[in-house]
Amino acid sequence: MRRFIILCLLLFASLAAQARSYRAEDIPNVQRADRTRYVSNPDGILSPGAVARIDSVCGALRDRAIAQVAVVAVDDIAGGDVFDFAVDLFTQWGVGRAENDNGLGILLVRDRREIRFVTGGGLEGVLPDAVCKRIQLKYMLPAFREGDYSRGMVAGVEAAAQLLEGSELDLGGTDTADGELPSWAVFLIVVGFVVLPLGVVMLGYYARKRCPKCHKPTLRQQSNRILQVTPSYRLVEYTYVCSNCGAVVKRRAKNLRDDNFGGGGGTIIGGFGGFGGFGGFGGFGGGSRGGFGGGFGGGSFGGGGAGSRW
Repeated sequence: MRRFIILCLLLFASLAAQARSYRAEDIPNVQRADRTRYVSNPDGILSPGAVARIDSVCGALRDRAIAQVAVVAVDDIAGGDVFDFAVDLFTQWGVGRAENDNGLGILLVRDRREIRFVTGGGLEGVLPDAVCKRIQLKYMLPAFREGDYSRGMVAGVEAAAQLLEGSELDLGGTDTADGELPSWAVFLIVVGFVVLPLGVVMLGYYARKRCPKCHKPTLRQQSNRILQVTPSYRLVEYTYVCSNCGAVVKRRAKNLRDDNFGGGGGTIIGGFGGFGGFGGFGGFGGGSRGGFGGGFGGGSFGGGGAGSRW
């Protein structure tokens, strides 16, 4: 009898856990406890391997001062609209920097069979709504339909990261959806809002990597050290070595104060070579400070993004 009661209690607990509908404030913000984590997966929908891979991709985007990304996968949510819930959730967390709203929030609600991207204003040029939709249709929904949420989520995050990093991405495919733009319109959007701006960014990237001695784009950062700290910025010296000719190049940059300082970026103010760095998109700022904790940078979301169902 005792064993039967225990089994019943375990069954009821399991059913209660499965039936839970989350409010925005109930979803764990894993970034607060550990700044290397970006995936909130309270129902275990994503595998540990998928979570680790997504954390790695999101961490690289932050370390390169490109974007702040948060990923959430839950069984169900309290409330009606997944879009409104996603905007509320990721705005509460402050994903993205307050200065430029370079945040991307991804919410998977399994019981509703819906995936939702929301983008901050600073990313809408690279990830317009139509491109977010194509990423979902081509890279995520095929796996979701097979019940493989881990594969689909990893593929979608990696696809978004490729675009954010300036790489080319195949956005073709045969999936269709109501109200979806034709492929030629998507192509024009990609050219107008992605290729041209990224061309300017890549020119700056080439200039940053160009060795002042041999003039090849082969500079590699070896180290950095903080020279001065003020209430508003850090003065950092970066050391680069040319993999072609072996020249050593030192450059200094002013980085806006960020207690979770993570390297490269800022405004170059001196040093050899005289080329600037990437300083437009920041790393993490607000939230918990000190220790191993993190927190996002106070970003907000408007109406950017897209959603899909399967």
